Amino acid sequence: MSSHRRPDDMISLRDIVDTFVFNWKWFILSVIVCVLVGKLYLSTKPNIYNRSAVMLVKDDSGSGRSTRASTDALMQLNGVMMGSSVKNEVYILKSHQLMLDVVRRLNLDVVYTFKQGLRTLNLYDDKPFTVHFTPEWTDTSVTFDVTIHGNKAVIGKYSMLGEEYELNKQVDFNKEVSLPFGSFILEKDSMNFEKFDGKSLTITHVPIETAANMYGSNLSAGELDKESTLVGLTYADTNIKRAEDILNAVLDSYKEGIIMDKNRIAASTAQFINRRIDIISEELSSVESELARFKQQNNIVDMSENASIYLQQSSAARQRSIQLESQMRVVEYLLNDMKQNSSSNNLIPTLGGITDAALNSQIGNYNELMLERNRLLSNTGKNSSYIAQMDEQLLQMHRAIIASTEAHLSSLRVQLTRSREEENRLNASISNVPEKEKQALDITRQQSIKQTLYTFLLNKREETELQLAITEANIRIVEKPFGTNKPISPRSRIVMMVSLILGVILPFLFFYFRNMLNMSVRGRKDVETYTTIPVVGEIPHRKEGINDSEILVGEQKTDTINEAFRMLRYSLGFIQKDARVIMFTSTTPGEGKTFISRNFAVSMGITGKKVLLLDTDIRKRTQSKLSGTTHREGLTSYLSGSTDDISSLIIQECPEYNVDMLPAGLLPPNPAELLMSERLDHLIAKLKETYDYIIIDNVPAQVVADAGIVNRVADVTLYVMRDGKIDRRFLPELERLHQENKFNNMCIVLNDVKVDKKRYGYGYGYGYGYGYGYGYGYGYGYGSESDAKKSKKKFW
Repeated sequence: MSSHRRPDDMISLRDIVDTFVFNWKWFILSVIVCVLVGKLYLSTKPNIYNRSAVMLVKDDSGSGRSTRASTDALMQLNGVMMGSSVKNEVYILKSHQLMLDVVRRLNLDVVYTFKQGLRTLNLYDDKPFTVHFTPEWTDTSVTFDVTIHGNKAVIGKYSMLGEEYELNKQVDFNKEVSLPFGSFILEKDSMNFEKFDGKSLTITHVPIETAANMYGSNLSAGELDKESTLVGLTYADTNIKRAEDILNAVLDSYKEGIIMDKNRIAASTAQFINRRIDIISEELSSVESELARFKQQNNIVDMSENASIYLQQSSAARQRSIQLESQMRVVEYLLNDMKQNSSSNNLIPTLGGITDAALNSQIGNYNELMLERNRLLSNTGKNSSYIAQMDEQLLQMHRAIIASTEAHLSSLRVQLTRSREEENRLNASISNVPEKEKQALDITRQQSIKQTLYTFLLNKREETELQLAITEANIRIVEKPFGTNKPISPRSRIVMMVSLILGVILPFLFFYFRNMLNMSVRGRKDVETYTTIPVVGEIPHRKEGINDSEILVGEQKTDTINEAFRMLRYSLGFIQKDARVIMFTSTTPGEGKTFISRNFAVSMGITGKKVLLLDTDIRKRTQSKLSGTTHREGLTSYLSGSTDDISSLIIQECPEYNVDMLPAGLLPPNPAELLMSERLDHLIAKLKETYDYIIIDNVPAQVVADAGIVNRVADVTLYVMRDGKIDRRFLPELERLHQENKFNNMCIVLNDVKVDKKRYGYGYGYGYGYGYGYGYGYGYGYGSESDAKKSKKKFW
């Protein structure tokens, strides 16, 4: 016995429409409730507004395109992956360290809330006072209530570490207050103070780290276009002014960070220059002292006059040697500095004395990458894979710069050697120059070299100081914080639309799943889906208080029950025109076969036919109990052979409609054997001579075997099924009984059909208004005016 739904039992559009029509009150109630819930939700949720800003990330040349593109491509060719400069800036804008600085600037670690109806509002620029916690309480998390009474404030209950306490202490404004949860000052705001008089505010103080995480989650940043370096910032907040201030603070803190990073390069260069100036100054002072001693010892007043002859010849060579040696000294200083600081993260000084353009370019790229690495280090930590990748890249670049510097130094040495050889050749030609004058010339040459280098370093120091004074950030604010005053959340239209849809869907799902979980037979459609047994009638649900003994069928009655029995009588006559012996049975007791058999007998008698109601349920004798004939002789007396006089056993049940009854009689010890005797066949044959129809009220077919035994004398079997009682999985078994002809000409009568509570897909219902517009005539529009009003009311 299968319990699955067949394809022809699926829900149709008509079923859905019927669900709405027959349960419209529940749908309207559900829609009203859901809409009210949606309005309640909107009234409790604060409005959230959006503010946006746009900035342009520029390179050192001032354009919006990165000049590092060629460097990145070169490094990628060497196997080193380079990240996007704009993406790095986006990460820094959303970094935790940056948001910490914003929280400190705007004092966002203290939150002010105010209850207005069902909605909780956040106060920012319109708060009546400002709470300043003392430094020792900056890491405390506490929430407390403040009620304003004139020039005083009352601290009510407060919660701390998950515990709530009552305080109710009156404090003064603009004075330090010491309470169990902290020390603070309530600074009055005279502009907004009066409108909050008598009202209560909730103050929440959280640690700065927590506040940074809380506000940072509402900030988003990203590239606006892959082809440009425009970065968009968006912040969502319940307070418009606070959102704008946070965006401005983020941009200001970011710009200051860039300026500080750039100044680090100039500061590092200035420190190197100052160290070299100190050293050169000492060396120059030593050479000048040596020259003074030499002149004093050798009585030389004017060295230029003594050496005028050979200076004219070797001036050009000497000048070239001096320049080369100065350049070589600068390169040596730089090389020594790089080797000594090879393991540190310091920047390489940029000196103008290096004539190799390629080497200068390498140093500039290294410093730029080192600066970027140090900026990211403060946000990600040393263990970041990206920092490790940059460290490896910096190490490779540092080695390459050292190699280039050594190559340039070797080139300068070769040039200096050649220049000195030329100078020596000229000096050799002046053999008549005294030896002491030669010594003076060497000292003078050392003095000139030191003087030139000293002057160069002084000029570079001034340039560095000027760079420190005029450094600016390489960004430009394209759009200051802007946005509309229309909230982005909650979206009232969408919430109300969802509420309306839920109001329709929820009751539909309820009715749908209720019927899906209901495995009972729910109407004519179930029977026709699972069986081929004809359904000859549907008896509607009768009012409460009407028992099985009542006869509801009448000649002049036009209610739905009477019309249902007329339809049953008509359908049976159409299907089995010659049937005279009609047996009623059911699956289990309580399905209404006794009530239907009694009223069907009267319905047949109304037509003028002579009808006998035979109670063959000799075990329970329900029909006989309803007639009060359980203590007199009946069917069992005839079947047992106690009497052969049938007429003495028959009683007049409903003489006005020609309906008689043959009761079951006394309870026998062997019911099945009596019913199997041939006397039952003889009885039916004799009764046919007197009556037009014999209505047999039999036992339930699935309880005892009596139904199958008696069925041999029946022309047609009316199988009564109560709507909603029998399991639908029994229908295939009933179909098997029908196919095997276990019951003669089996037909089904549905009982207790809920006409006014029709569920989708089950039963065809009854349109028994019977007012087809004829105006008169039997069974058509024959009700009273009040019945018509009731029918109209029930329809709506």
